[in-house]
Amino acid sequence: MCRHLRYDTGELCGEPARHCDHVVPASEGGSDTPANLRALCDWHVLRKDAADAGRARRRATADRWQPIRNRRTHPGEVR
Repeated sequence: MCRHLRYDTGELCGEPARHCDHVVPASEGGSDTPANLRALCDWHVLRKDAADAGRARRRATADRWQPIRNRRTHPGEVR
């Protein structure tokens, strides 16, 4: 059964689970221990994967852009 806790009622989803999901994604330091795993239905795993991907994209974009004052200038750059 899906272990996603519903926000509106506080109850578990209860649909048949087909996926094993990391509560804290491995990309964010999560482990493969049973305490970090839970069963999710198709709908909830798709929502969680989309949210995890969005966070990863925002992190990558923030790491890529630096303020101009901290960037090294290109030797051919005109000021």
